[in-house]
Amino acid sequence: MLLRRHVFSALGAAMLLSAPGVATPPRFEVTHGAETGAMPKGVTVSHDGRTLYVANYGQLDRRNVTLHDALTLREIGHIDLPGIAVETALSRDGRTLFVSNFRRNSVQFVDLARRVVTREVAAGRHPKIVVTSPDGARLFAANWADQSVTEIDVAEARSVRQYAVGANPRGMAVSRQGTLFVANFGGASIDVFEGPGRRSHRRWEHVCAVPRHLALSPDERRLYVTCLTASELLTLDARTGAVLGRDAVGRSPKAVAVLPGGRYVVTADYGGSSVSVVDTAMHRVQRLDVPGMDHASGIAAAPHGLRFYATGWYDDHVYAVGLEGLGPRFRVSPRVEARTREARRFHDAHPAE
Repeated sequence: MLLRRHVFSALGAAMLLSAPGVATPPRFEVTHGAETGAMPKGVTVSHDGRTLYVANYGQLDRRNVTLHDALTLREIGHIDLPGIAVETALSRDGRTLFVSNFRRNSVQFVDLARRVVTREVAAGRHPKIVVTSPDGARLFAANWADQSVTEIDVAEARSVRQYAVGANPRGMAVSRQGTLFVANFGGASIDVFEGPGRRSHRRWEHVCAVPRHLALSPDERRLYVTCLTASELLTLDARTGAVLGRDAVGRSPKAVAVLPGGRYVVTADYGGSSVSVVDTAMHRVQRLDVPGMDHASGIAAAPHGLRFYATGWYDDHVYAVGLEGLGPRFRVSPRVEARTREARRFHDAHPAE
């Protein structure tokens, strides 16, 4: 109980520093690390900030999703799903976890109280990223092998539309007005569906060589894009697609998230086995090598304060990052550190993804 009170106190202090008006950017550090299942991909934080849901891509039919205490990262349960879990998203009421299933070409609806699949909706081939509309009525699944995005009516649990997009769609974002942004990993482009019923379509070409994930700023004026091969965070005008800025981050960034307040944007740097914190007000970047991490994969922001979580693809861990000096500092032994360096070199040369 003392530990929990201490951490909540730290998070409260973090909230005071999350406002965009802070002049000097704070320093971040890795505070915790814990084992997950094999090849953890995406991570989602519960709406109350207490629980993490980690999708373990390397687990077939069992322990596909592990649940972790968001403060200590201790595993507090798991969910067994038929197939291969890729990414997750939460329903608006927080009672249902939506899971994209790579093997079954579907999206599964998981009742979190019972931890069982209640409904399953067919998507395209190999769905990956799933996002919900802000009102929670619609769910979108990016079909990696289909050049399509599936729109699902959540209440009826049925597919209502297929959007034709570019090659290998991956990252997505949905605005409060209903605009859908889709990053085409293999197409160097972003598709934009907007207006009534999202019937208007535009494509922003030549965004960057490999646009991977997307996130909107809280005011929805800026769209953040991780550019994998350029190792940068690209900032676009969300209305026009014009480039507003470029920030160099760690090598080969995958996922991206915006911390509360909107000033700080964080990336999971796959090739760097690191996370980067971009101060969008001062255009300063802090890159953190994560002890024990072997290639970063997923990333998610806590709903309050300056705290976020990242997964390690090959090392089978989830990590917490917070403000420097407000909590413990996560360390690994010299033996683990040496083993991690060797594993990173091997996986740089022999990627399994």
